[in-house]
Amino acid sequence: MKKNDLSQLNHITEQLKIAKKTAIKVGLPADVGNYQNGASILQVGSAHEYGLGVPRRSFIRLPMEKEAAKIKKALESGFKSVMSGGDVIPNLNKVGIIAQNISKTSFKNQGYGQWRDIKEETKNRKGSSSILFDTGRLVQSVTFWVVKE
Repeated sequence: MKKNDLSQLNHITEQLKIAKKTAIKVGLPADVGNYQNGASILQVGSAHEYGLGVPRRSFIRLPMEKEAAKIKKALESGFKSVMSGGDVIPNLNKVGIIAQNISKTSFKNQGYGQWRDIKEETKNRKGSSSILFDTGRLVQSVTFWVVKE
């Protein structure tokens, strides 16, 4: 930066203003759709996330708590990028991808080993002991979006 050149400082200030009014959301979008049997993917996901009528099997909040250090590291990296002249939105998208992948990984590791096992009758019906994985629609529906608030 040249002496008396405030362009980089102005860019950083502008990007921080954008960041202050922007959020990363991770989860199931409202318009995610239905399973073939007509059940709402959003309602099924919400029931498991919060334990509404079924055992709680959090695939959003629990993984984010468990992997908070990864998310913090990605946010810090994005902040450094902005301080070096980068734009905030691409960096928030990177954090969103990381958070989305953290959520999706919880389906593989069964909620970090904390999800209650499924009943034998469910295993027999599905032909599998996988928890929260039947058609794959729920895990495939987990996404992120960056929104201006």
